[in-house]
Amino acid sequence: MPNRAADLVWEEPEPAPAGGLTRARIVATALALADAQGLDAVSIRRVAGALEMRPMSLYTHIASKDDLVALMLNEVSGELLVQEPLPDDWRAALSAIARRAHAVYVAHPWMLQTFGRAARVGPNLLRRAEQSAAAVAGLNAAPADAWTALTIVHEWTMGHALHTLTLREDSQLEERLQDADAASFPRMTRVFPPGQRRAREETFETALEAVLDGIERRFLAH
Repeated sequence: MPNRAADLVWEEPEPAPAGGLTRARIVATALALADAQGLDAVSIRRVAGALEMRPMSLYTHIASKDDLVALMLNEVSGELLVQEPLPDDWRAALSAIARRAHAVYVAHPWMLQTFGRAARVGPNLLRRAEQSAAAVAGLNAAPADAWTALTIVHEWTMGHALHTLTLREDSQLEERLQDADAASFPRMTRVFPPGQRRAREETFETALEAVLDGIERRFLAH
């Protein structure tokens, strides 16, 4: 069976009809809903309501929520691209890509829910993959090692973004860790000492440097 969502993201943008409703306008409205309320808030009916149109008018452009999510992901994946040219140094290039990705994931939390699903790879994700491959070229590593290095950085960045979003939703989490009784949790309170909360940006940069150090030791040593 043809995969409509997989094909849709590769189609050229539609010309604007007389009524003004385009696929791009539908996607922009859905993105605003998802950013404000989460992916579960997005449906053809709710997007139509936000556009003050009947749901059937949207089905001319988009057949299902799967189609819509595929288009949404492709749209925001364009934000993952770092401005060219990339730095020649592989560490600087990967750092720029990781910082940009982290900022985009935090700005669009629903993105992390969509990765790994079928029919989600569109033109912008492929452009991002090409840019990432260019960034790691300076490692001069075997293709399998270069792929592993990229996977490490990308997955760590997604994990850190998820942690950042968790702390945003539960602002008291760090306080509870720091207020724990030292006698009952001596090792934990040593790691999370009271009154020494680090800025999240500082934690991200320090951890990113550690990740890159590990990649350098592992893959440049061969």
